[in-house]
Amino acid sequence: MKNNLRILILEDNEADAEMIKRLLTKATLDCECQLVAGRDSYITALIEFQPDVILSDNSMPQFSSAEALEIKKELRLQIPFIMVSGTATEEFAASMIRKGADDYLLKDRMARLPAAIEAALKQKKIEREKLDAEKKSEESNNNLKTIFENTSEGFLLMDTDGVIRALNKRAAKYGLLVGEKEIETGDLIFDFITDDMNSVFKESVAKVLQGERVQYERVYRLEDGNDLWIDFLINPVKDGELIKGICVTGRDITEKKRIERDREFDRNNLAALINNTQDLMWSVDRDFKLITCNNSFGKVIKTSSGQPLHKGNNVLETNFGKEQVARFKEYYNRAFKGESFREVECNGIIWFEISFYPIYSKREIIGTACFSRDITGRKKADTALEATLKELSDYKTALDESSIVSITNPKGVITYVNKNFCEISEYSADELLGKNHSIVNSSFHDKAFFKHLWATILAGKIWRNEVRNKTKNGKYIWVDTTIVPFLNNKGNPTQYVAINRDITEQKSIERELVYQKIQEQKKITRAIMIAEEKERTRLSSELHDNINQLLAGTKLYLRAVGDENPDFKEKIKYPVELIDNSIEEIRLLCHRMGSPIKNIDLSTMVQDLLGNISENSTIKTDFTFSLPSLVLTDDLKLNIFRIFQEQTNNILKYAKAKNVSISVTEKHTILHIIIKDDGIGFDLKTKRNGIGISNMKHRTESYNGQIEIISSPGNGCTIDIKVPC
Repeated sequence: MKNNLRILILEDNEADAEMIKRLLTKATLDCECQLVAGRDSYITALIEFQPDVILSDNSMPQFSSAEALEIKKELRLQIPFIMVSGTATEEFAASMIRKGADDYLLKDRMARLPAAIEAALKQKKIEREKLDAEKKSEESNNNLKTIFENTSEGFLLMDTDGVIRALNKRAAKYGLLVGEKEIETGDLIFDFITDDMNSVFKESVAKVLQGERVQYERVYRLEDGNDLWIDFLINPVKDGELIKGICVTGRDITEKKRIERDREFDRNNLAALINNTQDLMWSVDRDFKLITCNNSFGKVIKTSSGQPLHKGNNVLETNFGKEQVARFKEYYNRAFKGESFREVECNGIIWFEISFYPIYSKREIIGTACFSRDITGRKKADTALEATLKELSDYKTALDESSIVSITNPKGVITYVNKNFCEISEYSADELLGKNHSIVNSSFHDKAFFKHLWATILAGKIWRNEVRNKTKNGKYIWVDTTIVPFLNNKGNPTQYVAINRDITEQKSIERELVYQKIQEQKKITRAIMIAEEKERTRLSSELHDNINQLLAGTKLYLRAVGDENPDFKEKIKYPVELIDNSIEEIRLLCHRMGSPIKNIDLSTMVQDLLGNISENSTIKTDFTFSLPSLVLTDDLKLNIFRIFQEQTNNILKYAKAKNVSISVTEKHTILHIIIKDDGIGFDLKTKRNGIGISNMKHRTESYNGQIEIISSPGNGCTIDIKVPC
């Protein structure tokens, strides 16, 4: 019996409950008891105490054993329920047993209570084991049913008369392929067999009933035009030696058939390719016997030796000369040792390039595969090249000493290079021979250039131009190239000789001269701008010191006359106002035109410029100035300030901006200037009538700087300037 039994006692009489406990203790039962007397405490104990046995009194004031048993059943608890009552009729006891109680004892006859508990526990154990077994069996059957219904194969079971007893979904689907009626259990299988297969199927069934197993494949044409292949296997179902039924299995092999068809198609195509090529292909085993060959090989052997060569024949036992047979025997033996190689043979008229490759089975060499190609045309081309080089032999040495020479075939493949060509290109001859000439000619990527070159030389004319080449290490060099086409008797080019002269240094000198010329022009431009600034300052001073003084004197004279003649004073009031406005306009003009030529404080000048903008408009300004290590010349400072004046004037006139920022900073000895506004912006592609942007570009470039203008409609404008210092 289980140790530490938990016994729930449903009893309202504590004396009776104590008597039950003493009886259990006397019977040496190792148990723990809990006493309850009402419905709620009973339910709580069932959940929390989890008793192994329930002992229930029959009659309690507010709760009965019948109610207690019903609650246990509702909770589906497999716990022995034993009634222990003072009085009860046999009819009631039998009724409780029928409802699920395990036993019934009278309180005055409780001696057999321990035995009753043990018997009830054993019975419940047997019932649980039975339930578990039934559950496992049901799960197993469900699993088998799931597998049966969802397998990729169709299964159909019928009796010996052809009546369908069971089938899965896949079998039902295959059945629909041969008729409109849905196949079901109880149907006769022969009703679903097409007329063309009925006799075949009946013969197969007859064989199976004799104990054989039959297999065949069937193809169905689907509504979408595709084929569905089914592999059918028909087996007898036996009970001992007696055949009780027939099992039909159908498996979809459409994909397998497709693969087989594709492989067969590939094999046929490969065979067609092999047997229709002019190249010779054959294979030989280690006993020098022919394994296989293509049609071209068979024809050549029959024509050359006078007899056909069949599979299994010794390839060395032919009518070829002893010397040739010995040579090929040596070739085969080299391949049998694991060597892959090529040899060139000539029969006096035709040249052949023959390749030998070992054939492996796992790690063992079992033969050699051989390929022979007619290279007579290539040999003729090589001979023509040699003849061309021989024609050039009189002056080849001179060319090699003074020029960079390369020779290509009509496809642009390099066939010869001299020492000078290798030195300047930094490639070895082996790295260049057989490669396309574009490996070094970077200019050939220019389509127009390339088109003109080939149009000239294909016409048989000499072409000359300057070409930029790229060396192996990525360095660019310039060569003055002359390409001479050599023509055959039909006037078609067969070779091209490129005679080059290195002009890299000359190009470098030309670039340096151009650079110096540009720098000189920039110096002149800067000198002109300095002269212009001086002239502006002079004009500003002239306007301020002379013109303004004359206007001021005129104003004083008119006022003096007006003071003497009241009528005249009223008449000159407006002319005096015009003189005042003219003096103010000249003063402002002088301020804009005039700037210090020396000891320029760029930061202060820009701050004053932005201050005037803030005072005379609603535009908010921001200024950053940080040049911790750069020392700018006064000329450069003045030009930068003019750029600021130009762009802020543009902003005030056109931008409708709310914010303007100017930044003057340095990074790695580069002066970096940014002028940014949040105005309406403009389209950079649209032609503009003003010269403001042109002036800014002109001033920046005169100091070798770069200017970038970033703007688009609705996105403001940014002027980004970088000037090396």
